[in-house]
Amino acid sequence: MKKTFEHYFSFLLIVPMMLCLASCEHEDFVTTVTVPSKPQPINYVVPDEPDPFEYTPEVQEPIINDFTLLKACIGLPQAEIAALLANHGFSEENGKFLKTEGDITKEVYAHSTGNVEMFIHNNEFDILKQRFAQWMNEIHNSAAYTKLARSSFILQAGWGDGSQSFSTSEEFLSALSATNEANGMSASFHGNDIYANEYSLTMMYSLKCIDMQIVNSRAGQPSDDFIGNDLQEEDLQHHILISKVDYLTFKYKGFYAMDVSGKINNGLEIPFLAEYQEPCDFGYIKLYYHNSNNLLMNGTLGWCDGGDLLFPTNFRAGETTSTSLPYPGQYHFTFINNVGAYVTVTDELELQRVWQCVSRQREFQHYYGHTSKKVAVYRFPPSSAGGNLSDAYYLVFTEQ
Repeated sequence: MKKTFEHYFSFLLIVPMMLCLASCEHEDFVTTVTVPSKPQPINYVVPDEPDPFEYTPEVQEPIINDFTLLKACIGLPQAEIAALLANHGFSEENGKFLKTEGDITKEVYAHSTGNVEMFIHNNEFDILKQRFAQWMNEIHNSAAYTKLARSSFILQAGWGDGSQSFSTSEEFLSALSATNEANGMSASFHGNDIYANEYSLTMMYSLKCIDMQIVNSRAGQPSDDFIGNDLQEEDLQHHILISKVDYLTFKYKGFYAMDVSGKINNGLEIPFLAEYQEPCDFGYIKLYYHNSNNLLMNGTLGWCDGGDLLFPTNFRAGETTSTSLPYPGQYHFTFINNVGAYVTVTDELELQRVWQCVSRQREFQHYYGHTSKKVAVYRFPPSSAGGNLSDAYYLVFTEQ
């Protein structure tokens, strides 16, 4: 139960009570977070925030089409996937599952409990285009679509034509319907939801096929979400707070607080010093505070396999509050790149999602309320050859 001073009747009661609390390792403590109004540059307008995600438990949808059938396979062992597909008319043949409907034969491959895909090969452009639109609509009309954390829609009309990107599936499909048969024509949707499911839908006319794939690299694995709070008052007394946010789900993955030597109190930016080795095949990233005596992070980078964070590693749960702070814009909260330099992006949605996550944490609220420097957000590991997005996350550096 939270303890506030209004529950006590006199100063004589407050003192022994506080002494008692200090001796209790896991008791709550009172912190008053006052976040001052921070100035914005002239002519800068903070964009409207998206609605925060509701992290309700994932529920399996009824199987009513190809997409929901494929989605139902995620998390099942191979034998159960085979049984489920058989119940929906697929027969197993040479490691794949086949089902013919008119002029179309669907091929399903169950690569693992967290990786399934469905192919259609056909020489007719209109048939491929119609089935691609059908599958895109199945995804759009699903419950999974309402939980997307990010999405992209790309269309290329043919060789030599530039790619077009779209904000919605409706705009995407409208442009696709007006696309004529041409070599090099391609269309693709990619996205992931807050449950770490990654979705892709691709049409490659040069290969005469469309492919729908769902991947969840965490399927069948125990959850690493924190349960409960463990923030202590001494955690709020350090120089630097490092917060960790999952890349796919934008969930909080803990904090690490530390001190640095030779702290610089003036300036508007954290004085990063970086060592960066391009991952060809393997590289690394090290971030320091001002000089190489103050290591803030150390991580390995792989071309295809992502990377491992070597320091810090012992992140803790912190304390989650019921509300987040208003997004302050890039003048106070922005990305840094591989050399530790602050960068500005044109689309702030990703930053806003990270902000919505960390700003609900009491430890972040405290450090942010006591800083005059821009908070830095670093994506780790950065994208090199795609890699496994399930292993990626954000590190948020706040100096007080």
